Amino acid sequence: MFWVIVLSLYLTVELSPTKLLKYSAVIEKVLISLLILSITSFFSNLLPELLQVYISKTNLKFPKTGIVFVIIKFVVFVLGVITLLSYFGIQVAHFITTLGIAGLAVSLALQGTLSNVFSGLNLIASRQIEVGDFVRLENSEEGYVEDITWMNTVIRRRDNNLVVVPNSRLVNSIVINYKKPTPSMNITVSVVIPYSSDIERAERLALEVAREVQKTVEGADPSFEPSVRYSAFTELGITLNTTLRVLNPDDQFFIRHEFIKRLKKAYEREGIAFIQLLLPPFRSA
Repeated sequence: MFWVIVLSLYLTVELSPTKLLKYSAVIEKVLISLLILSITSFFSNLLPELLQVYISKTNLKFPKTGIVFVIIKFVVFVLGVITLLSYFGIQVAHFITTLGIAGLAVSLALQGTLSNVFSGLNLIASRQIEVGDFVRLENSEEGYVEDITWMNTVIRRRDNNLVVVPNSRLVNSIVINYKKPTPSMNITVSVVIPYSSDIERAERLALEVAREVQKTVEGADPSFEPSVRYSAFTELGITLNTTLRVLNPDDQFFIRHEFIKRLKKAYEREGIAFIQLLLPPFRSA
């Protein structure tokens, strides 16, 4: 509607009687300036919307705050301003030079902020960490990635509290992503078997219980063949490790819970003693 109004006014001026000719140049510049600004505003809103439609159709995981959307709007706005300056005969090269000097000054003043911003863009572009991924940080904090903002990455822990990590620190630290390449992961439960126990029977029972858990408990990978391995001699006995696989990181605690309960019952039923259960930190497959 705005474009129709501007076009109508422009045609009115062009086809007007001679008494408006002396103002036609000024009116024409004003109308074309408004048209350029309107087109700039239109495309700065259209392009992010088109990107949103593409993301929804391709089921891509994208941050809620949309750093990329803001950058697209800013780039279109700058192009519109440059076009407007060119129309008025202003040397765009001088404007770009001034903008570059101003940008250098701002970048020096906001070095830490820009470091976080570009680190956030790097996280989005690399897609190594995405919204919805379950990650574990170098300081042992773990949870689901809720959002990647301008400055920070927001992680929701299992207790439903949020951990806010600066993007620059996240990029420069070691992060375990349990959702990549697949959300399934291995977990290991360790138990110490006394030297006086029958280690062959202890191994066989652990394997039977592990297979039962894999086949019957929801959240376990039914196609995975569990493994049982003795790993070390200790002062109390021999360490027996049982490896299972879960389909999702959230399922690991329940699968571990079920396996420990069933293994204890099986050992007590068969008269096999065990010293303690060792629960090492879980690792992805």
